[in-house]
Amino acid sequence: MELILLRHPVVAAPAGTCYGQADLPLREPMEPPLAQVLQALPAGIDALWSSPLQRARVLAEALAPALRCALQIDARWQELHFGAWEGRPWSAIDRAESDPWAADPEQQAPPGGETLAALRARTHAAMDALADLAAARVLVVAHAGPIRVALARARGQAATEALAQPLAFGGLTRLQHLGGQWSEAA
Repeated sequence: MELILLRHPVVAAPAGTCYGQADLPLREPMEPPLAQVLQALPAGIDALWSSPLQRARVLAEALAPALRCALQIDARWQELHFGAWEGRPWSAIDRAESDPWAADPEQQAPPGGETLAALRARTHAAMDALADLAAARVLVVAHAGPIRVALARARGQAATEALAQPLAFGGLTRLQHLGGQWSEAA
């Protein structure tokens, strides 16, 4: 089974905004454009899933007819919840609040948010549910956090090691599930 993870396009928010589960719209026009995203996708997508957040869902809804796939929504593919920091500029978040989280995101959560451990648990559960499908190639439109966590799992890394992994808006990450194990697809 191949799992293709597609990061959503650029959002309509000022640079430097913390927007984990804040439900922000996409920048108009879509960047990258839909035609470019479609061209990058491999043929033969059997199933289409998305985070419910509109920056992922809107792209998935646009892809569904072209891929001839019914869209399924799964909240486990949402971005990390940053709690009280959502929608605020990162520069306006007090370092006394953010430093403990930055030092140990695995166990520390932003005020009212979630830990990296929680994100990892729900992302792994979503991956395992997809591995149980009869589909050979599944596309999921999601966010940088869950994609990084999934990539870390495929590489056998700690989730914290994947946090700095650069992921382009509209970029693809390809994983495979063979013999009960996740790995990067060639």
